[in-house]
Amino acid sequence: MRFAVGALLFEGNTFSPVVATRADFASKYLAFDADVLPALRGTNTEVGGAIAEAAAAGDELLPLMATHGGAGGRVDAGVASGFAGDMLARIRALPEVDGIYLALHGAFVSQDSVDFEGELLAAVRALRPRTPIVVSCDLHAHVTWPMLANCDALTGYRHYPHDDTHETGRRALAMLRDIAAGRLATRLVACRAPMIIPAQRQRTRGDGPMAGIRAIADRLMAEAGVRDLAHFCVQPWIDAPALGFAAVATGHGDEGAALRAAEEVARAMWERREEFLVETTPPAEAIARGLATPGFVVLADASDCVGGGASGDSATALAALLRHAPGATASIHLADDVAAAAARAAGPGARIRVGLGNRRDPAYGAPLEVEAEVLRATDGAFTYSGGLMGGVRAEGGPSAVLRVGAVEVLATSNACYEYADEAFAAAGIDVRAKKFLVVKNPMNYQQAFADAALRVVMDTPGPTTPNLAALPWRDVGRPLFPIDRDAAPRLSFWTRTRTWTREA
Repeated sequence: MRFAVGALLFEGNTFSPVVATRADFASKYLAFDADVLPALRGTNTEVGGAIAEAAAAGDELLPLMATHGGAGGRVDAGVASGFAGDMLARIRALPEVDGIYLALHGAFVSQDSVDFEGELLAAVRALRPRTPIVVSCDLHAHVTWPMLANCDALTGYRHYPHDDTHETGRRALAMLRDIAAGRLATRLVACRAPMIIPAQRQRTRGDGPMAGIRAIADRLMAEAGVRDLAHFCVQPWIDAPALGFAAVATGHGDEGAALRAAEEVARAMWERREEFLVETTPPAEAIARGLATPGFVVLADASDCVGGGASGDSATALAALLRHAPGATASIHLADDVAAAAARAAGPGARIRVGLGNRRDPAYGAPLEVEAEVLRATDGAFTYSGGLMGGVRAEGGPSAVLRVGAVEVLATSNACYEYADEAFAAAGIDVRAKKFLVVKNPMNYQQAFADAALRVVMDTPGPTTPNLAALPWRDVGRPLFPIDRDAAPRLSFWTRTRTWTREA
């Protein structure tokens, strides 16, 4: 068979001031037409998985475009419109194909839309009204009813940390093949629960609450004969209507069985809602606990998570280390093009007075003024060793390593999400040789540094705070857990013929 394939991914955060530009997409991957397949073949991306699946089945892929902008606040309106136009122009020009597979995030927020994917898919459907369309999304997608209305099937990552993007691409293309061949008569349905949850306890391995949800979904797929049952925890930092956890089922013929399965997953999630709340620790207390613990300690500044849309330049943790543990060795990564440029201009061995961090998000205050020794300059490039970007080369831009007291600071021009310690290692920093490592993610460190003597989630400011009830919500639908802790829930349902709500 012959399938068109494309990818357009970005994770937005309406509480972040960061505006993503075309350069943010290009710093991960950005390819068009014939360049797509060689750029992503062999990677852990969704398109990489689709390439492998097509090769195994002897299918032909017609590449459209593929890009991932990582995460930020909102995508520049012109950039978002340009990418949509790029994708639609290529779909408009396609010859006859057996189906279209699009890898989307599900939480793409632009300066003028909080449902970019729903609008994009509506335009794709208008161009190809009879062509099967299958979509894959991130586990943290904000799945909207317009998204569902304009595709034949919608699946998503099953793992968090996200290490099954390749498998997701394979699964999506296999479903598309079966739809095109008439072997799968899809009955796409969804059930949404009015809840958002922080990321720290969403791990799908082990015995945590999210692992239990995935186990229920797997059991229902087997028992109910549902082809695919995806759960979407939603990006919890989008101030938009109808936000919440969604279970999406793709049934074969029997819509009732699919709907019952989706509802059971949503109800199970609601029943476990309190288990997902996270305890945070003030930085001074977290550092004191670390000093009292022999061995390597990880401090999570999850409120400044680039992967959730924050700026990645908060110097809060650095200031706390310098104040409360001035002699302790540590590593921290800050996105700071000004400091990186100043260090590179001074050269290795120079001592400079420089402001570090707190430039991109004014909520963090003024840059932290420090005396620093320039250790070396780097190009900021590294290759992700795993996760949804596994095998992809990232560009941190002109960078420098500075020593501030006993802390080694990696200052990069571009904000870079962390999977493990790739950015540090590429810059010559051995994080495990230090007492403390500051990470800026809520989940990946739990896997990458599982052997740490202590891991602590700090109570720090930022647009990706796990304290969701503290954010200045305005447009989100209410009641919504945990903002409205004691409110009775109403489940929302979607099928092709109707939508409705019902008290749980």
